[in-house]
Amino acid sequence: MEPFPLSTTRFVLDQPRATDVDRIAEYCTDTAFEKFMSTPWPYKREHADYFVRDFVPSGWSSGSEWTWAIREGAGQSLLGVVGVRLNSGMVGYWLGRPQWGRGIMTEALSAAIDAVFEQTERSEVLWECVKGNVGSLRVAQRVGFRFRGEALGIIKGRDGSAVSSWTGTLGRGDDRNPQSGWPTRSLNRQS
Repeated sequence: MEPFPLSTTRFVLDQPRATDVDRIAEYCTDTAFEKFMSTPWPYKREHADYFVRDFVPSGWSSGSEWTWAIREGAGQSLLGVVGVRLNSGMVGYWLGRPQWGRGIMTEALSAAIDAVFEQTERSEVLWECVKGNVGSLRVAQRVGFRFRGEALGIIKGRDGSAVSSWTGTLGRGDDRNPQSGWPTRSLNRQS
């Protein structure tokens, strides 16, 4: 499949490009990535180069994964990345720390989910994050995911082991407003 851009009220979602490599490498060295993400650690520029040059284009050409860079406008700097693995329906996303708390990912993830439901036959998308990743949990809640609980994750840790994760689902026809049933005690403790 050919990559296609998305747009929201405030953002453009397009392909990561060679000029994004340094920004990706910078953002992915944040200690939050070490703790909560399955990206290589320590993250190096060569990992970002591989991501942009090989991983993203391969996902699009095989139809296995759609990945977008999030920008404030065409040609602007990368703020973060959002994607979906089409075989499983699993969404994934990250923002550089300077972008946290601006509502960027809620808007970008909503656009990516809309694209999945408009362009594919998927009846639902899945979300999971490492237990304790409150930022990811809050985004999923705002987008309308239903919290399904804590389980060993589909996404493996760097050592290949299953990781204790929070999970959720969002169906094609589901109400996209925040849903009840999220672990508010965990949110309050970890805020």
